[in-house]
Amino acid sequence: MTKKQFLFLLTGLLVLGSPIFAQKKFLFDATKAETAGNADWVICESGSTVPRYPTPDQSTVTQSTSETYWTGALSSWGIDLVKLGHKVESLPSSAGITYGTNNAQDLKNYDVFIVDEPNTAFTAAEKTAILSFVQNGGGLFMISDHNNSDRNSDGWDSPKAWNDLLTNNTVKANPFGFSIDLITFSEDGTNVLASSSKDALINGPQGIVSNIKVSAGTTFTINPAVNSSVRGVIWKMGAAQGNTSVLCGHAEFGQGRVVFIGDSSPADDGTGASGNSLYPGWAGEANGDHRKLHLNGSLWLAKVTGVTTVTSEPILATSFSLNQNYPNPFNPTAVISYQVSASSPVILKVYNMLGKEISTLVNENKAAGNYTVEFNAANLPSGMYVYRLQAGSFSETKKMVLLR
Repeated sequence: MTKKQFLFLLTGLLVLGSPIFAQKKFLFDATKAETAGNADWVICESGSTVPRYPTPDQSTVTQSTSETYWTGALSSWGIDLVKLGHKVESLPSSAGITYGTNNAQDLKNYDVFIVDEPNTAFTAAEKTAILSFVQNGGGLFMISDHNNSDRNSDGWDSPKAWNDLLTNNTVKANPFGFSIDLITFSEDGTNVLASSSKDALINGPQGIVSNIKVSAGTTFTINPAVNSSVRGVIWKMGAAQGNTSVLCGHAEFGQGRVVFIGDSSPADDGTGASGNSLYPGWAGEANGDHRKLHLNGSLWLAKVTGVTTVTSEPILATSFSLNQNYPNPFNPTAVISYQVSASSPVILKVYNMLGKEISTLVNENKAAGNYTVEFNAANLPSGMYVYRLQAGSFSETKKMVLLR
């Protein structure tokens, strides 16, 4: 590529208002009594209320910010997402769960909806909103807990609330292809899908997941005959890696994605309201794999990471595409993924802002499939860089930021 061609390309990238990276918006639910009883499944709370925007403001979060910056058992989850360049909010009970309305916090305004252990029933309108959100491209992170975990004695616990949404709605019966089992168990588990499968949940940009600690949780039964995309990635110890005793998995519905897990403890960072018995599951258990699992799942739901591979054979790409590097900003390594829909010579190069070639990451023939490559900028100065994929007549360019 000549310098003139590069500058023309760069001009298109630097259009006024063009974002440096694809920031995603994550909404944490607080409408379903997530703080009732001995629970605290929010990213931030002030007294007995959960504000829309966590305080202190997320714009003040830095790479050294600790989990105690916000008060809530999910504060580490929220802060880590912000550190990765994304935006987080809570949905207070006064807002309500809607889709396709003028509500300021309507689900259409977000990429991912995270619901950790709902403790009250979803209304008919809320069920339609949630399923429509996923069907139209949204990501839903569903966290259940063990049977008989009713925190406010209203007759509803999270397995019952989730199963009711899945079976008693006007959109589609069993849309995701699974149901929550009514059991209770605890264990330190390693019955995880082999990392060589390249599944985005257990082998994603935040690392490889090989352990999980369950502190009174439940499992799922999946039914690929109902939804062919549903897959398990972690199972109860001693269970075959099949359709029963699934502890964590994922599915697709319409244009959207779903991640499900059967215990709220792995997301618990050990901080929250005074008097609650919380557990340091986020990074303090299972070699830190809980953090990896939830962040990998979050990014897959937000479509930051590419198509999930659910077995040893990849899901073939249907088009050529280049994904935004992850993380962005990065230091010093970034992961770049791309899709090739037909056998083709592929070239992937990195340039600086003057059009000088910095690195050739790929220069070979590639069969149809999904690929990932790592760019190491350990010897480069902070700043903006551009990477470009050429595959036959296809060409796409994106920018990334090295921030030390």
